[in-house]
Amino acid sequence: MRLECRWLPWVLSAVLGCAADSTAPTSSERFTPPAAYLTWFDRTEACSGLGGEFDRLRFYRVPGDEFPCPSGMCVAHWTDSHEIYVAEAFIQDEMVIRHEMLHDLIGHPGHPDPPFGPAGCALTWTSWSGRLGSRTID
Repeated sequence: MRLECRWLPWVLSAVLGCAADSTAPTSSERFTPPAAYLTWFDRTEACSGLGGEFDRLRFYRVPGDEFPCPSGMCVAHWTDSHEIYVAEAFIQDEMVIRHEMLHDLIGHPGHPDPPFGPAGCALTWTSWSGRLGSRTID
């Protein structure tokens, strides 16, 4: 029995590790964020009143203009392991990138208002400069 229990942490680590990676698009490629992303992060901290660490974020480019994510088809997706996946067509879209940064600052999915809506950072399709859209940012 003692020998079997000794392996339990290893087995759990392997299983949980696989589960955590299940939301990563298979065609993603890590990229170095452009300098503008740091400016956008600073703006997101300011409008939300929250502080975070830009350097812990890892950015991944996904080919195309959307990809499968836990909530359907997305143009971007944040994970609690500080990874941000972005459809290539939206790499330079300030609202999309800042939306995912805000998820990292609040530390969870969902879109509470504030800080997401007009009363906070206005980082949704409908609140960002009046732009309307049906795409999903997760």
